[in-house]
Amino acid sequence: MLGKKQQLLIDTTQRLLRRDAQPSIRRIFDKTHPADLAAVISHFDNGRRDVLFHLINGVEAQAEVLSEMLHEDAAEFLSHMPIPDVVKLLQSMENDDAADLLARLPEDLSKQVLAAFGRTDAEDLGDLLKYGEDTAGGIMTTDFIALHENLTAQEAIESIRTSKDVDMAFYTYVVNDHRQLVGVLSLRKLVIVQPSTVLKQIMEPNVVSVRLHTDQEDVARAVARYNLLAVPVVNDNNVLEGIVTVDDVIDVIREEATEDILKMAGAGMELVETGNVAKSVKARFPWLLVSCIGELIGAAVISPFIGQLQTHHYLALFMPIIMAMGGNIGTQSATVIVRGLATGYVDPKKMLAVYWREIRVALTLGAAYGLIVGGVSFLFSGGDYVYGMSVATSMVLAMCIAVTVGTLLPIILEKLHVDPAVATGPFVTSAVDVLGLLVYFVVSTGLLTAVGG
Repeated sequence: MLGKKQQLLIDTTQRLLRRDAQPSIRRIFDKTHPADLAAVISHFDNGRRDVLFHLINGVEAQAEVLSEMLHEDAAEFLSHMPIPDVVKLLQSMENDDAADLLARLPEDLSKQVLAAFGRTDAEDLGDLLKYGEDTAGGIMTTDFIALHENLTAQEAIESIRTSKDVDMAFYTYVVNDHRQLVGVLSLRKLVIVQPSTVLKQIMEPNVVSVRLHTDQEDVARAVARYNLLAVPVVNDNNVLEGIVTVDDVIDVIREEATEDILKMAGAGMELVETGNVAKSVKARFPWLLVSCIGELIGAAVISPFIGQLQTHHYLALFMPIIMAMGGNIGTQSATVIVRGLATGYVDPKKMLAVYWREIRVALTLGAAYGLIVGGVSFLFSGGDYVYGMSVATSMVLAMCIAVTVGTLLPIILEKLHVDPAVATGPFVTSAVDVLGLLVYFVVSTGLLTAVGG
């Protein structure tokens, strides 16, 4: 969602474009933050986007704006540029951002761009590209400060002063002769100690680090848990390879939250923000197919009870509410569990304790709504208590079954190393609908048979 400031910039830019007042646009752009410029430029079509982009002064400023854009939009924009211009822009970015954009370019173009880089830069980007994009190695930057443990504080300060293009200077990482990570030191501590103090005497040896192939969600959890501005990335031999900074972690959190919401909504794995109907259909079709199959199974479950419905037509009136209430509480439980698993508040090893809490909630709510809906059913049927009992009992059982599915399925999927977010949406609702209807007709048939109905 665009903020007021960004919307004002867009409106102003549109008016100035109509007047062909490019010098005025350039002056405004010179005073605008790259993140706001990225939002403004992304708002326009490709033709105007190209004009506006070239009104940004300097390659470094242009590169920063591209880094702030959605990677897909930035890559599409770069794909229409001459290769020398692409190389200049990527060389002006942080290595992790450049690697992300390079990975999203068409394969042939990506190879040509990489070949046009200098040997050292190409090797650095190639190293980043070999890691999965959802891993610590895929989102880390190789621009960081690492100093030998035997340096003095004065020597360390001089080294930092001469360092250029480092991504995070708040932490100084300390390494040994083999470039293995042995400690970390804050910049503040470095400048307040005696100049002759050796780093290994003042460093913090207990360093929070992650491995190259650590999932980006686990990286984000580590940064959040220990309140870090950056977390070092090491290989299996504890050699320091890069760092993941807090700005990248924020991007990870946003991406993962978006992905989980889409999965839970049954809208597919990707966010479709364009007007491309084919892409929207492709993304949503498999998930809706699951719902369709689930409801067809529901129809098959109802079919043996057609005679019962014809005789006791009041039963049909309360089918939607049984399904809806079960589906709602099942989705609520699944959402709570998925969120808890993502944030670490739910421990899969304590599955029974979590389930016991949720089932008590379901029993309480089921009893309350069962009395309400059962009372309404009693009135609708002209005072027949069997109908009321059928609806009330089915409501309690349906909600308990829904909570069971919504709670246990995400935890089981987590144990099987499957993203638990897929358990919500079509999977939970379809399963709950089918089981809720089955319980409703089994209970009502049993009670009506018992009283000779």
